[in-house]
Amino acid sequence: MDATKFDKNPYDEQYMLCHHCDLLVEIPRVTNKQNVNCPRCQERLTRYRQDTNQQVVVYSVCALIMLAVACLFFFVNIRVVGVTSNMSLFMVPNILWADNYSYLSMLFVFFVLVFPALCLLILLVLSTDIKLPTRVKVFLLVWFNRLHIWCMAEIFLAGVLVSFVKLTSYGDIGVSLSFLPYCAFVLLQIRAISLFIPRAVWQKIGPTIYVLTPMVAGKTGIEQNIRLCRCCHAILPMNMNRCPRCKEHGKVRDVKGIQWTMALLLTSIILYIPANMYSVMSTTFLGSTSNSTIMDGVIYMWQEGDYPVALVIFIASIVIPVLKILALIWLCYFVLKLREQTSDQDCLKMKKLYDIVEIIGRWSMIDIFVVSVIASLIRNGELMAVYPNIGAVFFATVVILTMIAAHKYDPRLIWDRTK
Repeated sequence: MDATKFDKNPYDEQYMLCHHCDLLVEIPRVTNKQNVNCPRCQERLTRYRQDTNQQVVVYSVCALIMLAVACLFFFVNIRVVGVTSNMSLFMVPNILWADNYSYLSMLFVFFVLVFPALCLLILLVLSTDIKLPTRVKVFLLVWFNRLHIWCMAEIFLAGVLVSFVKLTSYGDIGVSLSFLPYCAFVLLQIRAISLFIPRAVWQKIGPTIYVLTPMVAGKTGIEQNIRLCRCCHAILPMNMNRCPRCKEHGKVRDVKGIQWTMALLLTSIILYIPANMYSVMSTTFLGSTSNSTIMDGVIYMWQEGDYPVALVIFIASIVIPVLKILALIWLCYFVLKLREQTSDQDCLKMKKLYDIVEIIGRWSMIDIFVVSVIASLIRNGELMAVYPNIGAVFFATVVILTMIAAHKYDPRLIWDRTK
C-alpha cells in the first residue's frame, strides 16, 4: 500500500495514539506554541509551532558552519613545565586510534562529530523547499529518528569542562580558537533539533490514520484492534505488519523487547564489573606509571578539594549506570509480574521512571570523554603522558548497552490490562 495513494481519512487530523500508554486521544483545537498531552500518562504527543522551518534552516546552517570552524583550529591547550601541547577535535580520535583503542576512537567520531552533523544536514534538507522523492524523505526521517538520540556533542563539551579541572593538576589550561565555535555549535544544534517537528513532515508524506472503521477516544488502541507505528506514529489496523507510510515493520506489542532488555541488562551487569575493576587511564611521569580506576578519579578530586567535579564524575559514572540498570530491572519485573495488580497511578510512576532512564542514561559517557581529552592533551614523551586503558572500553560498552536496553523496552506494556 502506497501512503501517497491512500484516500484522505476524515479522522486524520482528529486523533492520535499515545506512544507511551496506547490511549486514543482526540486532538483539541490548539493555537501556536501549544502542546497536546496525553490525559492518561501526561506524555507530550505533539506540539504546534508556526513557521519553524525557516528557523530550523537558520540554526542548522549556523551550527554546521560553527562545527566546520571548530574543526579547523586547535581546541584547547596545556602548558606543562614550559612545554605547550595543543589539541584539535580531529586529534582526539587519531591519538586514540594510535593507542590501539580504535573502538573509543570510532565512538568519538560518530557520537561527537558525524551523527550531529548528519542530523543537522537531514534537518536542513527536510526544512527547505527542495523537491525530493517521497522515498528519500522517508529515508531521511527514519534515520533522523534513529540517530538523534546518539548525538552527544553537549556531553562531550561537559566532559571537556570537567577535564579542565582535572588538568589543572598537570599544568596551565587554555582554550584555543575553536573552543567558542564548538560551544556555539552545541547550542545551535540543540535549538535546531528542538524546533524540528517530524510529525509535520510525515503528514506531508502521507495520512496519519490508515483505519477506516470508527474509533473511540479514551479507549486504548489494543481494545479497538489498532496499533501505532513506532517510527512515524501512524495509526494502523492491528493486522497490518508494515506501515504504508514509513515502510517499517512492527507489531501490536514488542513482547520480545522485554527479553532483549533483560539480556542487554545482564550483559551490562557483567561488563560493569571489569569497567570498575580495571583502570580507565594510566599516567606516566618520569618513567613511573600509575593506573587509576573510575573511583580513583573521584577520590582524587575529592581529596584535592574539587568537590563539585568529584560529585559530577561520581554521579555520572557510578550512580547513574547503577540506578539505570536497577530501574530497568524493576520496569521489566513490573511488566512481567505486577502490571495486572496495579492502577493507572502506579503505571504513571513507572512511566516517569522510564522517562528519567531515557534522559539521564547517555550522560554516563561524560567520563569516557574526560579520559579522551586528557589522553589527547598530556603527551610529553618520557616526561609525562596519559593513556586510556581497557576499563574505559568496558565502561563505554556498558553505557551503550543500557541505552539500547532502554530503547528496546516498550513502555506501552506498562499500561496493558491495568485496573
